[in-house]
Amino acid sequence: MSSKPTLHVLEGKDKLLVVSLENVTPAFANSIRRALISEVPTLAIDEVIFTENTSGFWDEYIAHRLGLIPFKMSEDLYDALRDCYQNHGNDCQVVFSLNEEALERPKTVFSGHLRFEGIEGIMFEKERNEVIVEPVSKYIPIVKLNKGQKIALTAIARMGVGKNHAKWQPVTAVGYKYKPIVKVLNPEVPEEKANKLINICPRRVFGYTQGRIVVINENACSLCRECVEKYPDIVRVEGDPSKIILTIETLGGLPPRKLLEVALEVLDERLSALHDKISDALNAFLAPAPPEAPSGGGQSF
Repeated sequence: MSSKPTLHVLEGKDKLLVVSLENVTPAFANSIRRALISEVPTLAIDEVIFTENTSGFWDEYIAHRLGLIPFKMSEDLYDALRDCYQNHGNDCQVVFSLNEEALERPKTVFSGHLRFEGIEGIMFEKERNEVIVEPVSKYIPIVKLNKGQKIALTAIARMGVGKNHAKWQPVTAVGYKYKPIVKVLNPEVPEEKANKLINICPRRVFGYTQGRIVVINENACSLCRECVEKYPDIVRVEGDPSKIILTIETLGGLPPRKLLEVALEVLDERLSALHDKISDALNAFLAPAPPEAPSGGGQSF
């Protein structure tokens, strides 16, 4: 496309980001979606060392549950861990411990019982006794202990990407759609008919005021076109393929804005690497062939 792609933020919250992409193709939006799901590094428990487990769950069950706990941290620490992951692999890790026992009555062990022990592999300044990595929620159940049962373990969290395991996906859902274009062809209809049209739409795109149907939330339209099928003489719904609305929902470990920035950086790095490989291949193909060495033979007089 000749026009430069642009991005506008439509809605931004702690775990939700909705942006409008203009002058782009669906393939471009899908590449961002795939990068967010499978290429953006995040932190998850990757190794569990059990010292005691008298619960009713096997070690593997508990380790799997621990691996699915999302963690939150500062953006500075995330950048440091990401840099270490990209340059040194699994040398950097965050260590947690868990030591719980049901003494007098049954006890549920939650993610909030994980104790942050420290970070290995990088130097990161923090205040004394400051917890800089913690679960996004303290109330994720891990295991329930009956009276007299105990669990003690060390959990090691490492950076990874979603294409290797779902526990390293930093987002819950990422989707995109064409920007809806909703037009009311015949706004002046009886109130009873208008209410039927309004109730057909689950996204509440339409409203009724002063005897007229109006569009109150165009971007909320899912392009299902059920309203057009029932009332083609009143409304028209289309999608603009050059304008795409991208919705990002996260687990709460990092702001969605940060994850989008990292996804774009990943795509830029991949495209740069592809460009270099293509250039090298073309240069090798177009390079002039070296002169042939003279064939052997005796001297002539």
